[in-house]
Amino acid sequence: MLSQITKTKTLSDQLCDTTSPSFLFGSTPPRDGTDKDKAEESCVKFTHRSAVLATDGFIVYDIQDEKGRTTMERPFPFRKTLDPSWYGSLFPKHSAKQTVIYKCIIEHSIEAFEEWVNNAIKVHNHNSFVLVGAPTSTTKAATTMKEAAMVINKQGPDISFGCVAIAERHTKKNNEQFNMMRKQNYGAKYFITQGIFNSVAIIRLLKDYGTLCRELDVEPRKVILTFAPCGRAKTLQFIKWLGMSVPESVEQRILGAKTVDLADGERDLGPVNESCKLLLEVFKEVLEAVGDCGVPIGINVESLSIFREEIDAAHTLFGGLQSMLLNAHKTSSGKSWAVKWYQVGDGYSAYDEVVVLQKEERLRKQYLFITMVMGSLFGFALGQQRMIQKFVSR
Repeated sequence: MLSQITKTKTLSDQLCDTTSPSFLFGSTPPRDGTDKDKAEESCVKFTHRSAVLATDGFIVYDIQDEKGRTTMERPFPFRKTLDPSWYGSLFPKHSAKQTVIYKCIIEHSIEAFEEWVNNAIKVHNHNSFVLVGAPTSTTKAATTMKEAAMVINKQGPDISFGCVAIAERHTKKNNEQFNMMRKQNYGAKYFITQGIFNSVAIIRLLKDYGTLCRELDVEPRKVILTFAPCGRAKTLQFIKWLGMSVPESVEQRILGAKTVDLADGERDLGPVNESCKLLLEVFKEVLEAVGDCGVPIGINVESLSIFREEIDAAHTLFGGLQSMLLNAHKTSSGKSWAVKWYQVGDGYSAYDEVVVLQKEERLRKQYLFITMVMGSLFGFALGQQRMIQKFVSR
């Protein structure tokens, strides 16, 4: 009977569900050539550090050099990383949660990409992907977004993909909502933005995308907004190199929040704490502005550096953003949200409703057993009483 009332959900199901928000936390694979045991140690450290966060799952990025995208000098040297599909396959073992796997499609032939997808699904058991196209319109791609989407779509309804949405591109060309709709028509079920430091651009994009969906009478896909704390000038330079819009006033506010009279060896947390405060303000502005546009929202937080204060801040920022989004959902729907932690047993994942239902089934069976015993005892006592009454009446 238990198998008839349970349904195993996946991260893909959650991301495609437009009635609830999604909460993700981003990770970058170790450098290419890293020993597998060392890579697994990195995954264990990351997932254990993030265990307290109420995430739906994790993102594992596919890091590319992106030559030609900008004339700015890259602040950090490019280091090729391990295959995100392989590294992402370690996360369920250590966190019971699945991963969204980013994949840059432009360097692979369609045959090579299809082989990679088959391996990612059948060997590494992934069900959620984000397809990343060319960094510039002049870059020649071996595989187009449409071709890559067709490969994913052939895998069946349990496998989904999303795409990247870039608010800065919308500011420059005023057509990002059409790019999103084109990819939605290819089969994209969700969108994940690049990092946001400016509310103006993303507010405009979400409103224009919502308007286009209403005009075409189609349901908007969930848009997951990405935030990344920053506490160092070099990290901020890297953020701008990646194409994120950082107004000069924002840069001055973050870097100007330095702490005076630090003790020897003490880390300056002033700038990174100020960046978290600023990003919460930005998200509040977004929520207030787009609440009626009809576009479902999710959250992704990532750390763009290896510095401890910025990694710690990412965890702190996640909690603040999540609280704001859940409160916004309560206001719009009239229903409260609750976050529950429970221990996941061996062989289960965080998406298995069977984990909770098994407990409910055990309690139900215990209740039925107690009821049957009590009923039997009551029936026996009643029968004995009637026999005594008959004997006395004689």
